[in-house]
Parts: sequence; C-alpha cells; structure tokens
Amino acid sequence: MKSIIYQIVSIVAVGLYFVPMLIVIAKKLWPAIPFRLFALYWLTCALANLVEFLPLSERAMDLYTTIYNLLDIPFVLIIFYFSTTAVAVKKFTRLVAPAMVAVGLVNCIIRGFTTDALEYVLGGELLIVLGVIIWEIILKLQKIKLSGHTKGLLLIWAALLFEYGTFVVIYIFDYFLPGVSSSADSFLMYYLSSLIALPVAIGGFLIKAKRTSARETDHFQNQASAEYLIS
Repeated sequence: MKSIIYQIVSIVAVGLYFVPMLIVIAKKLWPAIPFRLFALYWLTCALANLVEFLPLSERAMDLYTTIYNLLDIPFVLIIFYFSTTAVAVKKFTRLVAPAMVAVGLVNCIIRGFTTDALEYVLGGELLIVLGVIIWEIILKLQKIKLSGHTKGLLLIWAALLFEYGTFVVIYIFDYFLPGVSSSADSFLMYYLSSLIALPVAIGGFLIKAKRTSARETDHFQNQASAEYLIS
C-alpha cells in the first residue's frame, strides 16, 4: 500500500513541477524575471526528480543526490539575487551563493562525494535559505499596499518556505535520527510537501497572470478609445 501511495504521490508531484513554466509560457509572463526564474527552478526540479525513475545503481544515485543537494540551495539564492529589489538581500546572496558552492566542493573533496559528507554543509545551507526567504517576506509585508506582482511573489515564497521547512525535518531524520525512518519515507515526505507547496506557488503565478491580462486589456481599451476620438 505504501509503495502504491508513494508512486502516485511522486508522479503527481513531479507533474506539478511543470505547471509554473506552462503558466509562464501560456500567459506570456517570460518578461517578469522573478516568475520566469522560479518557473525555471521548478522545471529543473521536475527534470532532476525524473532521474529517480531511471534504473541507476545505488552508488550512482547517491552521487547524483549529493551533486543535486550541493547546487540546489545556491541556485535558489541566485534566483533571489536576480529577483529581489532589496539591496541588502542582493548583496548577501551575491556573496553567499558562490561561497556555498566553494565550501560544499571543498568539503566533498576532503570527505568524499557522498550524501553523508554534506551533513553539516546542508544544515547550514538550509538555515541560510530559510532566513533569506523570511527576510524577503518581511520586507514585502512592510509595504502599505501590495501589488498583484508582490502578492504573487509572496505566495511563491510561502511555498518555498514550506518546502524548505519540510527539508529541515527530512534532514534531521536522515542525519540525526537514522533508522527512525527509511529513505522511502523521506522521499514520500518530500513529495507530499511538494503536493502542498506547488498549488500555493501556482496560485502566485495565476495572480500575476491575471494582473498582467488586466493591464493588457486596459491598455487595448485605452488605445481603442484614443483611436476612436482621433477618428
């Protein structure tokens, strides 16, 4: 039963990863840099998680997971660097993202490219990315009036906050409570968190798309009115 539930949840979750990019393409949100980048992030997650369905050896899967964990959070921080309007957040992510990659690589060169080698590096990275997400949310909530653009981003950040909060729980079980849960349990929790977080993020993309469509409608109406007056 657990195996069937896991297969259903994982397939649905991976399918949801593609939805943000489909919305960006269908609703012509590509010029909106933050939404484009976060859609690319979840598209990357979709492609990365498809590897799990390939018949790889245990060692190959462990090496792949190590590299993925090594680059995942720095990639998210780079997205925040290009999407934030806060100078302090931009400076922080510009310094921390490459530093994370460097520290992670040195750590793996010394201790080996295995998931166990990332025990402390991954813990520090999770704390940093959660801090940056909360930082951005607080900065945006201080605004008196929230635009549709900001509301959409807040939902995306809330989804990321939930996902990485779940990753902290998985991290604790994997590294500090070994034997309490299996690898399958960790993956099931990972995909369940995506099933909860992705619909929230998708709502953010739809809010942005709705606002963009409304502005385009107003623009065309104004243009049509101006042409009517001229004629």
